[in-house]
Amino acid sequence: MKNILVLILSVLLLALPAFAQESIQVVREVQENARTGDIVIVQINVLNPYNDERIFSIEEKLPNDVQMIEPSEPHETRFFNGIKASFLKWERTVSPRSVASFNYKMKLLSSGYYSLSPTKVIDIKTRTKVQGMPVNILVSCVPDNKCSKNENYLNCGQDCEPDARDGVCNPDPKLCDPDCEGGEKCDKGGIDINIWYIVIPISLIGIIFFMFKFKRDKGSGIKPSQLSSEDSSEETTYN
Repeated sequence: MKNILVLILSVLLLALPAFAQESIQVVREVQENARTGDIVIVQINVLNPYNDERIFSIEEKLPNDVQMIEPSEPHETRFFNGIKASFLKWERTVSPRSVASFNYKMKLLSSGYYSLSPTKVIDIKTRTKVQGMPVNILVSCVPDNKCSKNENYLNCGQDCEPDARDGVCNPDPKLCDPDCEGGEKCDKGGIDINIWYIVIPISLIGIIFFMFKFKRDKGSGIKPSQLSSEDSSEETTYN
């Protein structure tokens, strides 16, 4: 019985590597904070977990509003979810149980959040597809006392006032933001009054006043000339 248990354990131990789950690993390294105009380096690391050499196809979607430094141009431009987008693409041969690393450089042209979509990797041999993790880069503005293009009160409060014409609506009710709905009134000091809103009420008040006066005079039934005549006759009688 003891010998049978030992045999079973030995078989299980030998079989464990075959059942071990191997997977391609993708890790992207990039700084998470930068300033407008900075050149950042994005490094991609791909792990080949297998015991044989593999060829991997790597695809990286570039964020908007960047200037490519190295390489100087995107490798491919196509529509992605209905929007024209730029991509970098490589094919790399990776040795068994090793990591291949490569990078690219880009210049960040505006402040705000840059979102790097997950890196896509395909194992050419097995057509296995894996994805890395998305990464966000927070880009701060360089203050110059000027609310420039791509700057707004959210990403560059040092240069842009809360109610600046910066393309972003500030819903604060205390402000008149020209970027909000009805913002065209802000350039007129927040006043947009139609002249008829003044003329019509005044006209109505005048008409009502004269109608009331006319009705009051008519209701008395006594003319001013009659009143003067009666007063004169009374004075004569007493004399």
